[in-house]
Amino acid sequence: MDNFKELQNKWQNQTKVSATEDGFQTLLKNVKSIENKQKTGNIVLTLTIIILVSFLIYVSGYKSATFMLGIGLMIGSLVIRIAVELFSLKKLRRINFSKDSSTFKKDLTKYYSFRKYTHYLITPIALVTYVIGFVILLPQFKATLSHGFYLYILFSAIVLLIIFCVFMYKQIKNELGKLKQL
Repeated sequence: MDNFKELQNKWQNQTKVSATEDGFQTLLKNVKSIENKQKTGNIVLTLTIIILVSFLIYVSGYKSATFMLGIGLMIGSLVIRIAVELFSLKKLRRINFSKDSSTFKKDLTKYYSFRKYTHYLITPIALVTYVIGFVILLPQFKATLSHGFYLYILFSAIVLLIIFCVFMYKQIKNELGKLKQL
């Protein structure tokens, strides 16, 4: 009988967050939102890869080692980023929302740490690698394109990079904020 009372005391004294149906639905909605944004990001990255491969074939860039290096770095950085996002989605789907609150919190904290690692280390490395690949291509663009078109490509790439970085910063801040809130 002492075992039962001891078990009952442990059960009553455990730290527990009482979950409500509304809270659970909000949690699921936020997780689904994060998941959808990751999927959308993967679609955009995949389309970018398709465009780069099409460009490679269109200009017969595979005949130049320098061109292949530049475009290879760009495509490679995107492929690695997609792979990380797919792995991240898999980790997110493995989180069991029906577990007790401490286990769920531990799993979510691990996922949050992984996303911070992804956003603060892997993403900047992928972005820098992509930019290096583009910079390697610039001399070839300068040699084969008119001066005006070359300047257009150069300046539009800089503007797009700035816009992309601001957009990416806001998305990362939003995702990490949602995860921290969970």
